[in-house]
Amino acid sequence: MDKLPGKKDLLPAIVTVLRENEGSLTAAEMNDQVARYLQIPQELLEIEDANCTSTEFSYRMRWARTELKSKGIISNPERGKWVLA
Repeated sequence: MDKLPGKKDLLPAIVTVLRENEGSLTAAEMNDQVARYLQIPQELLEIEDANCTSTEFSYRMRWARTELKSKGIISNPERGKWVLA
């Protein structure tokens, strides 16, 4: 993989790793497991986002979780915790 995955790769990967973990993960755990599942090289995971507030991967994962939440596929019943809906 020579670039960070986009939404079309992240959305199903999030659902897969949640299923593999009995439907519940923290955001940090989810990021780690999706990165492993998609075999994203460490150097890509370290790329800062445009605002230099986090990594580009974390930014993309936040948006992917937001989209899955808006579709009713996942939810976050408490801060930082994500579950399959």
